[in-house]
Amino acid sequence: MERQFWIDSWREGGSKTSFHLPAVHPHARHLLDGGFVDGARVLVPLCGKSADMPAFATRAAEVVGVELVDSAVHQFFADNGLEPEEPAPGVFRSGNLTLLHADFFRLTTADLGGPVDLVYDRACLVAFPEDMRERYVAHLTALLDPGARYFLNTLDYLPELPEPPFSVCPDRVRGYFGGHFEIEHVFDEPRPEHRMVEKFGLSRLTEHGFLLRRTATPMSVPPVPSPAAEPAAP
Repeated sequence: MERQFWIDSWREGGSKTSFHLPAVHPHARHLLDGGFVDGARVLVPLCGKSADMPAFATRAAEVVGVELVDSAVHQFFADNGLEPEEPAPGVFRSGNLTLLHADFFRLTTADLGGPVDLVYDRACLVAFPEDMRERYVAHLTALLDPGARYFLNTLDYLPELPEPPFSVCPDRVRGYFGGHFEIEHVFDEPRPEHRMVEKFGLSRLTEHGFLLRRTATPMSVPPVPSPAAEPAAP
């Protein structure tokens, strides 16, 4: 979506920022319990004021969040009772938590201050329409060294909606990332109780979690399927 869409969403709040969860997500707990965060440099794109970041900071060497909207950055520190330093314009730091007020698509490896061990994506890929999604995948891939891990959370639902969070099925994940990542499908969880089911009259909704590892050499991968190619709900 365009930059102004997210600025307006954070300004309006309420249902416009319903993607924000006040508690730590179970998939983040999985990463913590599995030791993936221990001593790692963790990157959280489109971080908002995610409650997962302080949880990661208890175990990580450093947590770096990237957020386009400055009000979300300031809300994060205020909500957590932190008073950050600003060592450089747009860089806000408290302990081992750093938030970059920046456009993710303009982010460079130098901005990250070092190699990334783990990326945590709970609501990033699904925030973008198809054309921007492919840009996001390409840019993220370029930021990571071989061996880096990437945890991806997606929603897969029908009928598809024309606004975020967009539906991204496992076949599309394999199409986007299979050329440069090994992919493990960790979670496949039907969510009939999800708030979106009733709100939008969905026939089904499944939450997925994938653990990817950046490879050193490109891999063969099938093309990304179009929405029309997906089977209808039974």
